[in-house]
Amino acid sequence: MALLDMERKKGKEIVVAHVNYHQRDSALRDERYVKTYCEKYGIACFVLDPHYNNEGNFQAWARKVRYDFFEQIARKEGVRDLYVAHHLDDSLETYLFQKRRKMLCDHYGLVASSSFRDLTIYRPLLRYEKKELEQYCIEHDILYGIDESNLTDHYTRNEIRHTIIEHMSKEEKCSLQARIDKENEQWVQERSKGKQALEQKGLIPLLEDPNAWFYLDLFLSEKIGCHLSRKHLNSLVEQLHTNCVIDLGNYELERHNDVVLIGQKTQYPTFSIDNEEELKNFQSLDLGNYRYSFNNKGEMIEGITLNEKDFPLTLRPAHGSDRITLRFGRKSLRRFWIDRKIPHLLRKQWYVLANGEGTVIFVPQIGCDISHFSIKPTCFMLQLPI
Repeated sequence: MALLDMERKKGKEIVVAHVNYHQRDSALRDERYVKTYCEKYGIACFVLDPHYNNEGNFQAWARKVRYDFFEQIARKEGVRDLYVAHHLDDSLETYLFQKRRKMLCDHYGLVASSSFRDLTIYRPLLRYEKKELEQYCIEHDILYGIDESNLTDHYTRNEIRHTIIEHMSKEEKCSLQARIDKENEQWVQERSKGKQALEQKGLIPLLEDPNAWFYLDLFLSEKIGCHLSRKHLNSLVEQLHTNCVIDLGNYELERHNDVVLIGQKTQYPTFSIDNEEELKNFQSLDLGNYRYSFNNKGEMIEGITLNEKDFPLTLRPAHGSDRITLRFGRKSLRRFWIDRKIPHLLRKQWYVLANGEGTVIFVPQIGCDISHFSIKPTCFMLQLPI
């Protein structure tokens, strides 16, 4: 409420998004305070009432719900900037929580600005104590409410707040924040040097380094958008000393000879192409590591001669059991992948073209079957690395 009043007084055009989880008795009171303020000053106010089904971590679910809602309202209203009211106590609490849990992070504490999808998030109150913001509301006659769930020690963050932060003076808090800022500067420099080492050497040689977990964290966090624990990272380092495929929840991590790959688990789509016109207008298909498209030019191995009886064509993910008939016999994809040393994660992105009878008539890097070969192909199926 203090932030809303401060920004309004700066003359900014404001849209308010409020989420009511209905998890405490005062939730409706807080919603009423927000609506009352917005009605008084003619500010657009959007309220979401999500339902929690008691599955998974509530805090993680709640954060996803509210930021998805913020993005939805921002798109609707043509807004690019999101202001949130985290304050100095929140930043110190977050830092101490991160350190107690021995968490790996891009940044410790809270940052003044960050990005979320198409939004820029601003936290302009990080130099204010919570009690200073309460005093602001009192002095400016701004309705505000206290979240009673913060008064207990049921959560680690609450315990940190009550036993440490509330006993610190403003000077002590600012001093701690200054040390956090310095630590973040050093951490950014270390990560920058680590990324340079990754670019120059690659991950495989660095798996022998005493700080291999650090390089693996840099490699993974950039791909999956979060950090694993140091214990988990050390376990992965051990596994990655030999060829393997590792399940990481929504992702898979693979060591294949001299490369390490990571891919998001997904159900790759199948496409039906009913006639030559649809083939001509087919948009390129990007799958992470490969881009597939049809063209009227290409290498001979990319060429295929089609006729009307081949339609409808099916462009689909390949299976190891797929076979294609060549001049020198039938070749299985599984054998081809093994011979070419194709990693398992890339095999999932390998597409084949089948005719109306379901017969595989084209495989990238193998070419077309014998019945569709000619020196003047009608089209070319391209597989390009991304």
